[in-house]
Amino acid sequence: MTFRDIIEGMHRKEPAIRGGALAGSDGLSVEEWSASGGLDLSALCAEMVQLFKESARVAGEHGLGGASEVFFAGDDGQVFFRKVTADYYLLLVTSPRAVPGKCRFLLRQGASRAREML
Repeated sequence: MTFRDIIEGMHRKEPAIRGGALAGSDGLSVEEWSASGGLDLSALCAEMVQLFKESARVAGEHGLGGASEVFFAGDDGQVFFRKVTADYYLLLVTSPRAVPGKCRFLLRQGASRAREML
């Protein structure tokens, strides 16, 4: 199994998932997959790693503990970003009609599988 297989498997369970990637803590994507192209997953990974690090700092400063996941929704889609290890993160991009709870569940499962592979 590859990291790409993990992301494709999540898409099979939730067709609203448009793409995903495994990213390193440097913001570079290690593996990417998208259903239809048109997603700049490399750039999104770089931005999300920085956003995650800043979110983790804010969470820590306000007594919320270590950050494990960031989610945000836009008019045209949603982004889910989860820490896999200290050095790797898993990213999902979905259509706006995706069910966030289901995507978060699939993301947690995918992160667990990716952790076993690292």
